[in-house]
Amino acid sequence: MSEDVISKTDKSRIRRLDQIDSAFLMLSLVNSQHTEELQAFPKELILAICWEESFFQNIPQVGGPAVGYGQLEVSGRQIANQHLTGNIGAGEGAFNQTAILNSREVSIRAISHCLAGLFDRLGRSQAAALAGYAGVKERPENALIIPRWLECARDLQAVLDSATAFDPSAFENALRKARDFETSGPVYDHIHNKLWPLVDVLSGLVNQVQIGSQGSQVTIVQDSMNRFQSLDSTNGFASLPLSLDGQFGPKTQARVKDFQSKNNLDSDGIVGPLTRGAMLNKAQFLAA
Repeated sequence: MSEDVISKTDKSRIRRLDQIDSAFLMLSLVNSQHTEELQAFPKELILAICWEESFFQNIPQVGGPAVGYGQLEVSGRQIANQHLTGNIGAGEGAFNQTAILNSREVSIRAISHCLAGLFDRLGRSQAAALAGYAGVKERPENALIIPRWLECARDLQAVLDSATAFDPSAFENALRKARDFETSGPVYDHIHNKLWPLVDVLSGLVNQVQIGSQGSQVTIVQDSMNRFQSLDSTNGFASLPLSLDGQFGPKTQARVKDFQSKNNLDSDGIVGPLTRGAMLNKAQFLAA
């Protein structure tokens, strides 16, 4: 979509969401930095909190003291450091504002240690720890956030445990349980492209797919074709986007043939090594 047809409201929202980190990066960070030493706080719950609090952005709160993916205030950062060090009188220490904003890894560890510290202090209760993290005592209305975190975490677990390697729609729908966002339009396109950088997505396309193929490899092709249409300024038409249903039918085949024709490839509708290479080259060009 061209810049001149995006509303001022959408442009402002896109700017506020410009530092979203990809789903791939967030999964890697949570897997490596959140030890899950407590079964009460699985990695999917950490992801849910990060999305609801910051839209996966490791940033300072606008006009407030909170920072990081988990938007931790001073008291939360102190609890995290006290759990890390075992010193109940410690200040923010390793989880000070600057350290969190300078390191995505520290930002995730701060959430993990804050929750663990609250868990230890509040009778080893998940519900009490989450209420403490949400600040329910000071802001009772925040109690409504906790069921959203838990529902999001359950749905994310189902997505991540699925045999389907790439299902952006299911992942995004799970995130919406924690904090809703658009389902179409320029803001959605921005969020989707940030969550799923096309170069990273295409690195998962390793098999030949063609008419009759099914599954996550087809979904990658469909998602890529949609984004090529949206991002390619030379595209003079606006056909309807392909459904990300993982079914390689006539519509997907037609879009693949069109891509092949525009990139001087045999228009056979089969996504093999040459077509995969052309798709990756185009993604890298668009990302530059």
